[in-house]
Amino acid sequence: MLIYSPSKVERFTCVYRECGAKCCTGGRVVTAKGIERIAKATGRKPEEFAVLKPERGLFRLREKNGRCIFLNSQLECELHSLGVKPISCRMYPFLFDGLIYADELVLRMRCAEDCPGIGRGEPLGEEFELRMEALGSQFVREIKEYLKEARDEPE
Repeated sequence: MLIYSPSKVERFTCVYRECGAKCCTGGRVVTAKGIERIAKATGRKPEEFAVLKPERGLFRLREKNGRCIFLNSQLECELHSLGVKPISCRMYPFLFDGLIYADELVLRMRCAEDCPGIGRGEPLGEEFELRMEALGSQFVREIKEYLKEARDEPE
């Protein structure tokens, strides 16, 4: 697995109140395992918060007024305190930019261009890079598992 991102982020701190949580848009990608985790933690049925039409192993969160369905009126993610934010959200300031289906599944990420938190805060070091790599690996693993299960299901 390889995470591809054309730009490196030297500093980042989330300033979601300042920018109005611009990153929390509707349609963010989530894995099938992510849907399971969210359903279990919230007690909600998957169809209430996700579009259940898979796109090459990924699903999308529903939106409310153009924003993520889990963003509350205080601009806080309802999933954050439950510890079940989708992997794609936990990888911010990187955004999912697609998958390359080659000999090995390659996860493409791109840096959020309009995030005011980029370039601010303490320098990001090896720990940040290792966390992004681990999240990227988990993301790809969950996609592969879903695709394998879907392929192995009897028709």
